[in-house]
Amino acid sequence: MSLGFLFAMSLPALVAALFFLAVFERFFRGRKKGTPMSSAGIGELGATFEAGKREELEFRKEERQLRDEEGDAAPPRGPVDLESGMAVLNVPAQRTR
Repeated sequence: MSLGFLFAMSLPALVAALFFLAVFERFFRGRKKGTPMSSAGIGELGATFEAGKREELEFRKEERQLRDEEGDAAPPRGPVDLESGMAVLNVPAQRTR
């Protein structure tokens, strides 16, 4: 095996390839939606050596897949009629001690 082949199959070669991919994406690819490939690759490389990073990446992946429904954040208080400019608020009765 040649020395060039051994370097190409090593960790420094992977880091160098990710660096050049990041430079390429930054200057030649422009702004596009989504996660850049270099960022995803660096995250996976970090997850290889850092124990908690894998759980963090899995948590982020699950968070992106969850859907937020309108009205999930607060309990229903009453309807809002935008046409008439009126809002109906149902205030719970206060307890007396």
